[in-house]
Amino acid sequence: MESVGQMFGFLLYVSKYAAKDDGNILSIPKVHDRAQVFISCPSKDNGGRLTHVGSIERWSNNRLRLPNTKCSSNINLFILVENMGRINYGPYLFDKKGILSSVFVNGRILHGWKMISLPFDNLNVLSKIEPIIRVAHSRFIKALWHNISDENSESISKEPAIYAGHFSVENMKQDTFISFSGWGKGVAFVNDFNIGRYWPLVGPQCTLYVPAPILRRGKNVLVLLELESRNPELVVHSVDKPHFTCGPIKSSVHQL
Repeated sequence: MESVGQMFGFLLYVSKYAAKDDGNILSIPKVHDRAQVFISCPSKDNGGRLTHVGSIERWSNNRLRLPNTKCSSNINLFILVENMGRINYGPYLFDKKGILSSVFVNGRILHGWKMISLPFDNLNVLSKIEPIIRVAHSRFIKALWHNISDENSESISKEPAIYAGHFSVENMKQDTFISFSGWGKGVAFVNDFNIGRYWPLVGPQCTLYVPAPILRRGKNVLVLLELESRNPELVVHSVDKPHFTCGPIKSSVHQL
């Protein structure tokens, strides 16, 4: 990640591999910090829709079986690596991020990589959708939008998606919290301000703090980069207190 001048956010690695009847085994000996793996077949009628394969994490470093995909062309491999933060002391003071080793498919090094920087440091989706797609230079980002706009989708998958919505502040602005109970993992932005990551299944916090100064009287914009739970039925809530159990919310609740 540092080699492309990026200190935070995500880095997308793109390559191709040949399909095999019995599938393939993917291994990444050293990844910092968490990699989500996706494949697509560009020759299929669905336009190369992303398929989630699994995750490889720094603390477990497991191997993944790439599923058997009947594809007349080489299969596109997308590896989305998340920088989950840094510490400023001890042996991990100079902690590089991204893929720090070769990537192996069936024990052989995979070559021909493209690296696409996705810092998500200035995000206002509702008014800048097309610029975001152009800057990313990637079918991956277009696929994020395709995933949540496909009204014919019958199943809930673990492909990333970008959600955007509005909420209104009518009275005096006050600090608040947004609850992500039931969501997967992702990053939240309020009025183009990054309020942090959420991962309620891991915790410890299930809410993110929203300070009053970033709110506006009237319409406010909430944008979520959801990495795992592409489910249009999910909602978020504004609550008056933080909670750490990811269970029923006992404080004052307002659905957004």
